[in-house]
Amino acid sequence: MLLNEYIESCLVAHYPFFTDDAAVADVIASMQEGGLACVPVVHDGKFLSMVTLLDLLPVLQSRKKGSQSLRDLKLEQSGSIGGNEHLFDVFSRIGSFPGSLIPVSDAEGLYLGVIQKGTVLEKIANVFHLGDVGMTLELNIPAFELKLSEVIATLEKNDATVLSFGMYPSTAEGDGMVVSFRVQTHDLFRLVKNLEKYGYSIRYTSAFFTERDDELREKALEFIHFMDM
Repeated sequence: MLLNEYIESCLVAHYPFFTDDAAVADVIASMQEGGLACVPVVHDGKFLSMVTLLDLLPVLQSRKKGSQSLRDLKLEQSGSIGGNEHLFDVFSRIGSFPGSLIPVSDAEGLYLGVIQKGTVLEKIANVFHLGDVGMTLELNIPAFELKLSEVIATLEKNDATVLSFGMYPSTAEGDGMVVSFRVQTHDLFRLVKNLEKYGYSIRYTSAFFTERDDELREKALEFIHFMDM
């Protein structure tokens, strides 16, 4: 499955939603009964806003609760994501949606349903192999020396499989780049030692390591250095 098909495949179309003419009292009662922290609000079939119980608390304490509708709250219109959007394009925006849900609309803006934020995060973790399988290497490389193809070729030459990678400036001035790799290798210590021969500044970690492994790692690298002499 391509990642621009993932959102639609994980869509929860039956999640409760309300039109903006719904009575606030009814919405509060339904949310409390269903244990819902937030619900989508729709106007003329299009997503309007995501409302939370926290938004409704002032109304809950007001005498006007029975007569007010969601429309009376003058909810701020917020965006949604498209059902065919690529997962990477969506990821940077998920923090702008309150609660644990992301509203989804079609190309015409009609509301389709929601997708759980946790579902998006889990898929991103799987795509970049951020779970237990794999190890992380971080290389601090001067910007003028950065040739990703050469770095990847060096890793593969040392029997490492590159699972994923990303990069970001090492300083605010952007005079260097930190490249983070998720790799699989049968001999991490020798891989690190060989990379150091190229002058790379390296940090590495793995879910398999414990706190006591720090000393063992250093001893292993010292032993490899001794064997290479």
